[in-house]
Amino acid sequence: MIEVKNLGKKYGSFEAVKDVSFSIDKGEIVGLLGPNGAGKTTIMKILTCYHYPSSGTAFLNGSSVVENALEVKRSIGYLPENAPLYTDLNVAEYLDFIADSRELGEARSEKMDKVIDECGLAEVLYKPIDKLSKGYKQRVGLAQAIMHDPSILILDEPTTGLDPNQIMEIRNLIRKLGKEKTVILSTHILQEVEAVCHRVLILNEGNIIARGTTEEIGRELKGDTIFLVSFKTNNPGALDKSLASLSLLKSVVAREEKAGGIVNVHLSVNQDSEAGESIFDMAVRDGHKILSMYKRSISLEDIFVKLTGEGGSNG
Repeated sequence: MIEVKNLGKKYGSFEAVKDVSFSIDKGEIVGLLGPNGAGKTTIMKILTCYHYPSSGTAFLNGSSVVENALEVKRSIGYLPENAPLYTDLNVAEYLDFIADSRELGEARSEKMDKVIDECGLAEVLYKPIDKLSKGYKQRVGLAQAIMHDPSILILDEPTTGLDPNQIMEIRNLIRKLGKEKTVILSTHILQEVEAVCHRVLILNEGNIIARGTTEEIGRELKGDTIFLVSFKTNNPGALDKSLASLSLLKSVVAREEKAGGIVNVHLSVNQDSEAGESIFDMAVRDGHKILSMYKRSISLEDIFVKLTGEGGSNG
């Protein structure tokens, strides 16, 4: 498992990570999500012992990143955003080199065959790495990360640059690995977290500002019930005044006016089981026709934008 305690990291006077604490159990896949400069990469580098923390510490399978860095490195598999591949080797030669580096001994052949199968590398085994597509290079990078069957996987932007089919393949593999291992992945892709992760840690300016499942975080955020309503009205200006009269309305998140008196709006309202009824009553009262209305559950994108004020760039 991973246990992070009061982790901090400074670069000169700049504080990249501020008193961060979290834990991840075996069999969990947790996403580290945040905008550019949030501290994701710094945390990854500390967990993989590339950087030392300025304060606090982290334990991976009980070993400290400060006091037992070598033991930590033995127990983890790490896939950086740009996989560290020797492009002058073919895939078989590279995996052979990794097997030597990991001192696999008698288990060498079995473990190599296993990662070749799991990562779908049989067709390119004797192809030079510099001739591989981005997707295959990413698979080779993942193969080196899991070659020694580590109990912890640390993945930094694992699907960057892949096409949709390749993304699905890598996500399926991560889900499979996550059943038996502790997995933490850093990403700026919101759909990736929703598709793969059991929980999410949202970072901003070096702090964890939210944690849990999407549903758990959503429950903690008040006023995030969104109604998508399509009105037909003879007077769009009057409709705006009608909407403003709703006591439960927090804001009009989006508004689109179309021909024929059609006005589509996204309404953020206070969490109220009678909100839909209130919107309907207002429309009847003021002479507007509702063509459609439905309530949208809060999404990870809604949460991310609300908490960070950004649409999700890499960091």
